[in-house]
Amino acid sequence: MKNIFRNPDGEVNTQIVVAAIGAAATLLAALIVGIFGLIQLQASRVQPPPATLSAQLSVEIDGPTEAPLNEQTWFTIISEDAERVEWTIAGFGSDEIDSFERSDQIFVEPVDAGRVGEQFTLVVIAYDDGNRATARHEFQIVNASSP
Repeated sequence: MKNIFRNPDGEVNTQIVVAAIGAAATLLAALIVGIFGLIQLQASRVQPPPATLSAQLSVEIDGPTEAPLNEQTWFTIISEDAERVEWTIAGFGSDEIDSFERSDQIFVEPVDAGRVGEQFTLVVIAYDDGNRATARHEFQIVNASSP
């Protein structure tokens, strides 16, 4: 039987030895990469734990649809989870309620008789940890009722 690691003179053939070492190293490297690839594939198939459902932030406005001239008309802002709310009514004003706790009230008192019949929108934006919710409530200025 012929020994492939020796030349015809009986000396070690260094080119064959180097080639055999290179081939063995290549196969070993491929085997290691394949094992780590399988480990990575298995890890990517692991299902993430179900996300915890947090209560969705909501806000609502309770109040009349008419605001009589020269009278205070009250609106209640309600939100179970809001930490802060901002409200605005074009032509009346705006404000922020920090440290909001479940509900708060605001009022308008229209005094300009020239605005009777005009429609206004109260816009409230509620905030908590990175979330926000919006509510709108429309009302109209009307003449004050007679006693």
